[in-house]
Amino acid sequence: KLETGKSRVPTTVTNAVSWRSEGIKYKKNEVFIDVIESVNLLVSASGSVLLSEVVGTIKLKVFLSGMPELRLGLNDRVLFELTGREC
Repeated sequence: KLETGKSRVPTTVTNAVSWRSEGIKYKKNEVFIDVIESVNLLVSASGSVLLSEVVGTIKLKVFLSGMPELRLGLNDRVLFELTGREC
């Protein structure tokens, strides 16, 4: 027998998320993005590059009220096209 009043709607139907509290408000909606990159090179005595790598991380600090949709585009294609370089 199904009891009324105790049924729960699945979160997939309501788009509810468990990791964000309801009613979050900020005076200013802000997003801070830190891109941290390090370049590692191994160069021989003659000056030729033996090994090279770029390691990067992206860190976000987000202060957005409510449940907004945030879209970020990280793309160097426009910069490369402006400078005449190939992607």
